[in-house]
Amino acid sequence: METKLGRFVAHWATEGAPGVVVLTGNAGTGKTAVAEAFCRAAGASLPTEDVLVEVAPGQQVVKDLSGLPDAPARALTMRSALDASDFKTLLCANEGVLRDALEDIGAHNEAEVLDRALRHGAAKTDGLIIVNVNRQRPTGDRLWNQLVDYVTREEIWSGCADCPFSSGGCPMRSNAAHLRRSDVREQLRTLVRLATGEAVPTLREVLAILSWAVVGPHSCKQVKDDNRDRGNSAFTATDGYFARVLGGGLPADTAERSPLLTGMRHSGLGALSDLEVDGWLRDASGAPEDVRRIAGDPHITRAEVAERGHLSGLAGSVSPLDRIRTAQGEMTFYALGEMVSTDEDPIRVEDGLDSLVRGDGVTNAPAERLWRQRIFFEAPSVLGGPAESARRLLDYRHIVALVALARRVAGGGDTVIELNEIVRGLNFLVTGFSSPNEGLIVPDPACLFARDPGSFRPARPSLVHGQLQLEELALRVPDSGLVEELLDVDHVDVELVVAHDHDLALRITPRMYEAIREAAAFQGPVGQGVAEMNDLRGFYGRLAAYLPTDRSLRVADPDSTPPALVTISLPHFTKRGD
Repeated sequence: METKLGRFVAHWATEGAPGVVVLTGNAGTGKTAVAEAFCRAAGASLPTEDVLVEVAPGQQVVKDLSGLPDAPARALTMRSALDASDFKTLLCANEGVLRDALEDIGAHNEAEVLDRALRHGAAKTDGLIIVNVNRQRPTGDRLWNQLVDYVTREEIWSGCADCPFSSGGCPMRSNAAHLRRSDVREQLRTLVRLATGEAVPTLREVLAILSWAVVGPHSCKQVKDDNRDRGNSAFTATDGYFARVLGGGLPADTAERSPLLTGMRHSGLGALSDLEVDGWLRDASGAPEDVRRIAGDPHITRAEVAERGHLSGLAGSVSPLDRIRTAQGEMTFYALGEMVSTDEDPIRVEDGLDSLVRGDGVTNAPAERLWRQRIFFEAPSVLGGPAESARRLLDYRHIVALVALARRVAGGGDTVIELNEIVRGLNFLVTGFSSPNEGLIVPDPACLFARDPGSFRPARPSLVHGQLQLEELALRVPDSGLVEELLDVDHVDVELVVAHDHDLALRITPRMYEAIREAAAFQGPVGQGVAEMNDLRGFYGRLAAYLPTDRSLRVADPDSTPPALVTISLPHFTKRGD
């Protein structure tokens, strides 16, 4: 896979000036692959050792500074790299090891560059560039399709001897084929974007989840053997990518160790009911044709078979992705809905309902959960588009709107309306006053801490410390400037900045944006996470220190009709004359 950072170092290796490029970041972010691209451009191979190696005349590499045996060895290597002014030196190191090495050699200026790189993604000074590879986003426009192609491209899924794919029996090839669809990829990209608001995903972790989504625990031999023994009953929707990509089939402790997987699960995909979507499962006859095809309706997928009548439960099945396991045997989503809705045998109806809401007793994946997941991935157009499908089937109803806003901000577009909505939501969260007309209201810090933003209790009147007019506020994206030139970034969140002061900024992640938009729209408690509410307190605490105290005594009163800022006049006492 070609990354923007890989292209940069390859170009630098052939045409750039001498200097030092330092890559820092977590394991699995692709630092070694970039070092390999540097060596390849220099006409050499990646060294097998972690020491400072001259791979070509005037070009040297430290593959992994943390691989050196002790702190003195790392400090010596760091000093040698920084002093080699006639060389192009690429050095890879984790943050802690890098910081310790710089401290050991007294490189205070370089340590300051490291601090700036960690804050902004990349920083440079004369002869030195430090890149925080953790800021690379796997959902970047070019990188995302490369990642998915890496595990799903058609040439690696052409089929082995006696592959049962053509008869609808190979879940792995079915998964790969669906993940080659642009609409499915974009929906999956939305989930990964959502998760990156809570975690720093590495390329290694993304590839691992994609691989599990395609293959699961299976092998070609197992798939062929199971198809030989059990036919189309061998595999069901629990083996589908839409279940696996959220950790389906993984032990709970394994899934919990993946921050990215945990963030994707927080989307609530599959757990949220939708009246229309759930109705299609129980009776697909009136659903759009795309939905009926997903359900395995034989009148759409096997019209010639449907004309014969007396259809079996798998009559309309075309792949394992449309099959459900029940106590009455395997059947399609369509057949399950028919059995639950029209069957006169109470035992069959009861078994169908168990499968629908409880699962098959083995994987414990309810059919309705699998159905919602598949509809989200494969039928967003039927639901009204990606934004509407997210609103209806995810806990994060505004994630697509946030991405669109971030891109507009990055492109310098007009965001006046969105800024007003953000201020409206913030005002309600911190004071219960839900209007942007007075600008951003900064409450007294003591009142804010007592408020507990987002809590499920009514807001009480709070003292106003000060106000910021909308003209003093601006939206920006965190990844801009040098980091955007060097890394594949994807603008997923925004920052609210006061007076162009970097210290007076609020990072609005998907979860924070959800709380703000819900507060603005419904003017009710949102109950978002502790971390987001602590971020709010910290932001308003900094604003209170920045703003002078309002000379008048004013209260934001959410109980007035309409809610208003009320100026309180205190009694004025004069001294009685003699």
